[in-house]
Amino acid sequence: MATLYVASTETFVGKSATCVGLLDRARRDGFTAGYMKPVSVSVTRTEDATIDEDAAFIRKHFGLADPLDKMAPVLVTQRVVESIIRGQGVDFARRLNEAYLSVSRDKDIMILEGANHWAEGSLVELSADQVSDMLQAPVLLISRYRPKLALDAILAVQRYLGDRLLGVLINSIDEPQLDFVRTRVVPFLEKRSIPVFATLTQDPQLAGVTVADLHEHLGGQLLGNPAWTNKLIEHLLIGAMGADAALSHFRRRTNKAVFTGGDRVDLQLAALETSTSALVLTGNIRPSPAVLDRAEDREVPIILVTDDTLTTVERAEGIFGQVRFKQDAKIARFISLLDENFDFARLYDQLGLSVA
Repeated sequence: MATLYVASTETFVGKSATCVGLLDRARRDGFTAGYMKPVSVSVTRTEDATIDEDAAFIRKHFGLADPLDKMAPVLVTQRVVESIIRGQGVDFARRLNEAYLSVSRDKDIMILEGANHWAEGSLVELSADQVSDMLQAPVLLISRYRPKLALDAILAVQRYLGDRLLGVLINSIDEPQLDFVRTRVVPFLEKRSIPVFATLTQDPQLAGVTVADLHEHLGGQLLGNPAWTNKLIEHLLIGAMGADAALSHFRRRTNKAVFTGGDRVDLQLAALETSTSALVLTGNIRPSPAVLDRAEDREVPIILVTDDTLTTVERAEGIFGQVRFKQDAKIARFISLLDENFDFARLYDQLGLSVA
């Protein structure tokens, strides 16, 4: 059996998406694949239990039979932290090992999802390097490409892990930098014995959020059919220009949310003539009947907020890149990107797996 630990040095770089893509492809290639998130610091309380949302989602998405408390065996809650500080620690390593032996039984490959960043889990002595060492799991590092910082992070992890670093997936590359990454950065890393399994560009569909996500983040009043809130928002545009320039301005971006004052009827109507996923009206001013009628015709939801336009846009920008990977369209898109760009043959060879 093969085991792969998917790690990163920062949050929101695509670990969950990569785990879903690897599991999906492994199953299509005929392997019996299992999943675990050994340590979780970001836990959620439900009516019945405390869970890790990523593990719960992946279990449901793939119809996995393993118990959730085995798939995410170590949940670092505030209560756990306080117990450790009081000197009442639990043998979490033993709990993890027992869960791993249970979930990995009869599997061809186990995909282990790392915590939010490299240091998480240190309090329970199960940081990324400790888990990969204990379970003898080679590490696939997911790294967001940043021109001045990406290589530092990758080389630092290699220095720390040595041969346990199986390779990297470089994610979120801006399109103008893609050629440089593939012709210069990839050969640089390969010469230093760091295999690069994929280089993925920044994808608007993956970076986008739904109208429902935006409404939850901003609050305010939702006007329109709730069924329309599954629309994807890829861009944010401010409407603050004259009416004559509005239409050409709004046509520059598709699948957008337009932010404008609730009193700017002219801009609201212009936005509704273009590819607009949502109108966000500021100042707590209700839209006119003409705007409501046109929004209903175009099935565009309206979010009514009390803040001014600039404050609302700044708040909205904070949600991009931080929405969990749980929408069917995003899953299908990322799986497609991996199929096109990820070197699965090389991965299977390094893990000692053979496709039937």
